[in-house]
Amino acid sequence: MRFLERSRLREPGAFWALIMALIIALGLGACGREAPSFAPGDITVISTPPGAAIFINGLDTGEITPHTFAGLDATLYNISVQLPDHVSTPGVIPVELAPLDDLTLSFALSETALLITSVPAGAAIMIDGNDTGEVTPATIANLNAGPVDISLELSTYVVTPGSYTVTVIADSVLTLPSETFNLRSQRTVILEGFANTNCGPCPQLTANLLGMVAKPEFTPDRVLYMEYSLSWPNVIDPLYQYNTQENFDRFRTDYNVVAAPSLFTNGLKLADALNPVPMEASVLAALQIDPGFLIDIEANFTMPLIPVTVTLDPARDQDLTGYSLYVVLYEKVIDFEERGLPIGTNGQVIFHHVFRDRVDSPPALGALTVGTPQIHNLNLTRSDWPLDNLVVVAMVQHDTSHTIIQVGSYGETTESEGTP
Repeated sequence: MRFLERSRLREPGAFWALIMALIIALGLGACGREAPSFAPGDITVISTPPGAAIFINGLDTGEITPHTFAGLDATLYNISVQLPDHVSTPGVIPVELAPLDDLTLSFALSETALLITSVPAGAAIMIDGNDTGEVTPATIANLNAGPVDISLELSTYVVTPGSYTVTVIADSVLTLPSETFNLRSQRTVILEGFANTNCGPCPQLTANLLGMVAKPEFTPDRVLYMEYSLSWPNVIDPLYQYNTQENFDRFRTDYNVVAAPSLFTNGLKLADALNPVPMEASVLAALQIDPGFLIDIEANFTMPLIPVTVTLDPARDQDLTGYSLYVVLYEKVIDFEERGLPIGTNGQVIFHHVFRDRVDSPPALGALTVGTPQIHNLNLTRSDWPLDNLVVVAMVQHDTSHTIIQVGSYGETTESEGTP
């Protein structure tokens, strides 16, 4: 057999086939392409001043600046430096090292800097009216000692105060705490669900709403939700029976609900009440629209007849003729077993953000003028519910289209826990 294999190599065709195979294997005949190279590269790290510890991919190398790392594999590296009581600019330099690269990375270290944070993070930072190109949280270095004017900007948020002056101290890194600025969503969106304890798919609606507000982008100043009770498929629903008239007014008179479950975003019905994707998309789209005013609420839950003060604070002049102010009360969590309530046929035991009462005669609205907040004093009825379980919501809603353009709340600082 070996003799036969060797004899084949003596044939011209076989010989040239072997030669071509060797050429291709060596990368010499690949249509002008070069064979991949795994040759190492070098990275030199320097800093001003020198003596900073060097980190690669977050790990301390044990080296200090200036230093050259020779023979590194061609790959991605994240390089940073640290020097006690100094701030590095930039913080991290990502490097895609190519074969045979010889790179030099430079860091500036400053003892005079300002750390600026915000909640939520991601706000653009302006110093003396100039965009720094940084977003919170960030440390702004290489500042001159003395007073500087700080302002923040974040899309779809109202930031107060408009600016804040802080005195930068030489050779010191100051921290501007997150509470320095209040970042509030320019609009609060409300989702209104309609369900019944004997509606089979209705617990899924509750689960979807809970899943949404558990996400960090859906904080209570951006989205609220509330569930009303329908009179079908079984009128013996204790949540409906508690306030039959006002539940009926909402689902029949205001929205003409004919299916369970149903879901509305800012007064507009969603085609599929149980699909969380368009539900969340509708909220995100609504958040992009600035209604031009905010709603603030104060309430005293210790009183059997809850006094509520609703303030509409306009950022621009506008006419709200044709709109009314709906003010409602809901309970954050109701556990049927704890309260001895009869569990419906769908098996749901824990209910969230359950409608309880609303102001009987919603005030009609009119013109809003910048600099002149519009104040409404109203009352809601409270039963013997836990005071920390109550939330007041105010909604500005159009009388005909039922579109809700702005919402405010009192008492909703954290979301409810539990499962449906």
